[in-house]
Amino acid sequence: MNKKLILMVAGGMLLAGACANAEVFPAPIFSDNMVIQANAPIRVWGTADKGEKVSVSFLNSSGSATADENGYWRVDLPPVKKYVKEPTTMAIAGVNKIVYKNVLVGEVWLGSGQSNMQFQIRHVKPMDEMIKKTDLPPNLRYFWIPATGSAAPQGMHSLPKEATWKTYHHDNYETTREMSVLLTLFAQRLSKELGDVPVGVINSSFGGANLETWMSAKAIAEAGTAEDAKKLLEKCRSWHNDDVKRWEAKPLEKRNTLRFPRLNYESRPSHSFNAMMNPIVPYSIKGVLWYQGEMNSGAELYLKQFPFYAKNMREIFENPKMPIYTVQLPDYKEPHWPKIRNVQRKLADIVPYSGVAVTIDGHEIDLHPRDKTMVVDRLLRMVLADNYGAKQIVARAPLVKSVKLEKGAVKATFKYTAKGLKLKDGDEARCFEVAGADGKFYPAKAKIASPQTVLVQVPKEVSDPATLRYAWEADPDVNLYNSGDLPASPFEEPIQR
Repeated sequence: MNKKLILMVAGGMLLAGACANAEVFPAPIFSDNMVIQANAPIRVWGTADKGEKVSVSFLNSSGSATADENGYWRVDLPPVKKYVKEPTTMAIAGVNKIVYKNVLVGEVWLGSGQSNMQFQIRHVKPMDEMIKKTDLPPNLRYFWIPATGSAAPQGMHSLPKEATWKTYHHDNYETTREMSVLLTLFAQRLSKELGDVPVGVINSSFGGANLETWMSAKAIAEAGTAEDAKKLLEKCRSWHNDDVKRWEAKPLEKRNTLRFPRLNYESRPSHSFNAMMNPIVPYSIKGVLWYQGEMNSGAELYLKQFPFYAKNMREIFENPKMPIYTVQLPDYKEPHWPKIRNVQRKLADIVPYSGVAVTIDGHEIDLHPRDKTMVVDRLLRMVLADNYGAKQIVARAPLVKSVKLEKGAVKATFKYTAKGLKLKDGDEARCFEVAGADGKFYPAKAKIASPQTVLVQVPKEVSDPATLRYAWEADPDVNLYNSGDLPASPFEEPIQR
């Protein structure tokens, strides 16, 4: 290439860069087809040249801001206090003007966690075929963030091009089939229950992810678990190095057919948060649906960290009362899952504006249960009762409230029993066990004693009862429910005198 041509190319690159910097670039979470959360501040942000004035107009509101020294700008518009079911537009203008089309105002929910939240439509053949051949209602929208990670917090423009708001339309089949089954069913049900209102769901989940990867460095530090996170990161690096060594040890012809081992972002503290959550805040959302826990074996650490995860999520989304609903781990063969289920039960009481969907009675014994309708139903009950004024719904599963020794028997008192506890079958409540000070558990007979209590007989093998537990198995055959057909949560509690 001659010198003149080099100068022309270089000059063109400089000019292109200057023009790009001068333009207004909203955060990619804003696009055609988006759903704006009703009855919440509308926060719009992006980048532009330092000092550039940016204006935003939506429906009957408008506002403006000036880009700061880093080029960041943000405009807050007042809430829209009604649903907007007919497509409208949002305009953002600086030296250039961007008009987003097909915008609705409705309810926006974020789904996060690991593989059971990520579990894609393509894994369920009937649903995949439906998406391929049939359009879902046009008022349902999704925003899917492909799984990735980063050691450092990523900015708003780091999202991949696939991450835009889309309709559930057969033209989007290849992208739509990557969308979460759970979130898709949730959007359908919520829209129908509220009278066909627009619903948008954001999928930010990663198969195999632990809790730590979804926590910011700040949240980890506030939880007092920075040293634990440091040790975990070293383990992750070691695991990845082992993967690379195994790959390198294979014959060249075999290596050529295999992908080079990717970084295990989903296990590294803060990595998924940095790449998949940080770029979309502070978009206004109604709440969070959380399905995770499979990859966390340390129950006490989980109990310690999750409240700070919740606190941080409410801070970054600027909603101190934002609801967060957890799916309790279902039936499966992992021996540590009962402990995590117990922690998830406790967290429903510890973390304000939260709840737990108990799914211990699914009996699929699958790491990824195919039928998400039960999970969606149990999440939706809490969502509707807590946030949309549904009065007649039994929203929550029975949670143990107290465990006391009275007159030689153990009385377990439950809350959220609605019109009372009941048995799905049989004359006795199954799956209760009692242990003495030695920690050895023995099966115990139990009967419903009142609408809120179960009376458990102390087994003859236990002379001094110390602990009561319920449904402490991989796949317990439970039969204790409330009047709303929600199963009592598994638990382990010390027996009070």
